[in-house]
Parts: sequence; structure tokens; C-alpha cells
Amino acid sequence: MEDKFVILDFETTGADILHTPPVQNGYFKSKLWYDPIEFAMIDLSSDQEYHYFIEPHKDFIKEGIPWATDIHGFEKDDFVKRNDLQKWEDIYPEIQKVLTGKTAVAHNAFVFDQQVMEQTCEKYQTLVPLCKWRDTKAEIKQMYPDKSHSQVEVAKWMLDEEYKAHSAIEDVRMLAKIFKYINEKPAWIFV
Repeated sequence: MEDKFVILDFETTGADILHTPPVQNGYFKSKLWYDPIEFAMIDLSSDQEYHYFIEPHKDFIKEGIPWATDIHGFEKDDFVKRNDLQKWEDIYPEIQKVLTGKTAVAHNAFVFDQQVMEQTCEKYQTLVPLCKWRDTKAEIKQMYPDKSHSQVEVAKWMLDEEYKAHSAIEDVRMLAKIFKYINEKPAWIFV
């Protein structure tokens, strides 16, 4: 049976509620990641897109806890006032249904997106989706060791395209193109 793929991306508050110095453990190792504020996915078996803005967990909206606004552009005070926020518990059944039995694909999946999914499910006491994971960043690093591996840069040198990064829906749309490209390339071609 052929794998079915779901491209996904999380944007999180980026807040470090543990106050761990980033130089000690590195950016991705120094945080708790049950703080998604935007999530998008494309089920490649149907081309169906899903996009949610998520109400942040109360741990991440406390006074004095800054967000990574310089990365994703969301100001904490403005974001929490949005009228399109949904609770994780309300959207998760659909997310779980789409992912179960498929392969989740994300750029930096093993270091970030998979951890966000697992920690968020744990925090909200839901079961993690039964799916496999693929990390396009790790795959591209192996295929093109001398090239930049950030998704923005990969889009430029691989597809000659630019896009609005750190918008979950735009990230998954671009990653779908990148994923299709690296999967259509014959294994015997070496660049």
C-alpha cells in the first residue's frame, strides 16, 4: 500500500516559559512546545487544505512572557483578541482523523513539529495521531549538503520562488511543492 502524505506546519508563541538560556541548549531544545497558535496542513491524497488559528494555552499569555513576534509577526496582545481563534480540543479531532494512518511531512519535523504535536497532545490529554513522520529538512541536507536548508532558501534555489514564510498556510503550500519536487527526482541524479 502506497503512503499517503500530509504536509503540516505549526507556528508557536515561541515563548520560553522555563526561562532557559538559549545558548545552553539551543533554540529548539530550550522550550516547551505545547503552545501552537497557528496550524495548517494539506492532505496530498485529496489536496484538502486545513488552517486554524489556535487560542494559546494560558501558560503562554502571562505578563512578562514575550513571544517570537520577530519570527511569525504575531503580537501577543493583538493575537489573543482575534475573533477566529479555536481551542485545540475542538480542532484536534479533525487533525487526528486526517493524520491517522498517513505520513506527516514537515520541514524540521524531527526537531520541532513532531515535538509540538506530542507535547500539545500530552498537555491537553489527547492521543498522539498514529502516523509516521518525514523531515524534509533532514532529507534535503542529505541530498544537497552544500546548499542552504532553511525552507525559504530551499524554495529560492530549488524552485526559484519566494513566499511569505512563517504563515503556516503559506509554509505548507510551499513545502508541498518542495516535497513533490524531491520525490519526483530520480534517485540516480546527483547534483
